[in-house]
Amino acid sequence: MAPSTRARILDAALELIQQVGFTGTTVTAIEEKSGLSPGSGSFYRHFRSKEDVFRAAIERELERAQQYRREFERGTVEDPQAALARRLLQQLDYMAKIRPLINLLAREHGQFPDLTSRIGGILLDQGIVEEAGHLTHDLRAHVDHADPHALLTVVVSALTGYHLARQFFGHPPAEVTPERFAATLAALITSPTTGPAPCIRCDQAAASAPRTADPHGTE
Repeated sequence: MAPSTRARILDAALELIQQVGFTGTTVTAIEEKSGLSPGSGSFYRHFRSKEDVFRAAIERELERAQQYRREFERGTVEDPQAALARRLLQQLDYMAKIRPLINLLAREHGQFPDLTSRIGGILLDQGIVEEAGHLTHDLRAHVDHADPHALLTVVVSALTGYHLARQFFGHPPAEVTPERFAATLAALITSPTTGPAPCIRCDQAAASAPRTADPHGTE
């Protein structure tokens, strides 16, 4: 089925804004790229303004990103390390799929801080909470960590760094394939620790607790 006129306009705006930025993109250029007669005003039958189409494009890409995430493998598994490696590969693929959305944010975040905050909350903060929930429920017997949110923050940072390095330099760091990267990171996450994980909250509570006098007069 051929895309609707509205969808064509969104596609055209998305591509143009990634190329020349929001300020450099004109309504006439959007019309021309979407197959409408340039300068005819056909654009305004579907959107009120250039900002309106930009926000609509962002919302569409955000919904696509959330749909990609809903397709991640879920549920208990027999081989947690292999399952986690597959999920990490899904995360890398997800980052590639949402690249247009990230490109828009990277280019226009200063002009649209409200969108940046909203998308960051949904894709980053909420994503970490969801993945932490996966670890603590589906893989709880194999991934026991005192601070799963901090653990997932480390994991997301590692995935992001690997993804950006591949995009920027055109090849994986040290030629480590995504499969090797995911398998190694999964092994690190599921490997048993040699001792109990430090409880940061406990240390903070101890540091802030009032000191009592030593009955023997010693520290």
